[in-house]
Amino acid sequence: MTVGSTKLIALGVGLLLVAGIAAIVLAKRHERRLSVAGALAVAALQTQVSNATGLGTARGIRIPFYEGDSKQPTSVMLGRTAKPVEGGRYLVGDLRVESYTHSLAGTTTNFVIEAPHCLIDPARKIASSAERMVISRPDGSFLMTGTGFEWHQVGSHLVISNDVSTHITSEGFNAPKPTSP
Repeated sequence: MTVGSTKLIALGVGLLLVAGIAAIVLAKRHERRLSVAGALAVAALQTQVSNATGLGTARGIRIPFYEGDSKQPTSVMLGRTAKPVEGGRYLVGDLRVESYTHSLAGTTTNFVIEAPHCLIDPARKIASSAERMVISRPDGSFLMTGTGFEWHQVGSHLVISNDVSTHITSEGFNAPKPTSP
């Protein structure tokens, strides 16, 4: 049985409508400060996971965070894979968190957090892991590693619990600043 292009478009519009309704419900249920864009990101992640492969794993997730009325994200949680676990959370493989500053001169990446495995709660915008993590600045001026962390995307708050090692170099401070993420 084949489906015509009109039916596919209608199905797509219907799915977008359902995702929008789910986003509004999630915004009301999880956090009053959760923006519609944030709620749509949560709904998209949940839709992606529900439509995932037979193993229940989604690929290529992206959870942006917008402060105030900003149209550009101040940080983004990225992951290569996401597998649903209890409580609306996801086990993410190859987590990468990027933090940005936006100005008239362009977008600057402030720092990047990387971890091989992580548990994320997209509704609360929290990532945590008992495993090894690295946080660094793209200009090479700062590198910190540790074991066990919790990242709160709201407020850009990071706690590293064990085996913390910090490396600061003056060479990185002289390097040109990146202009795009």
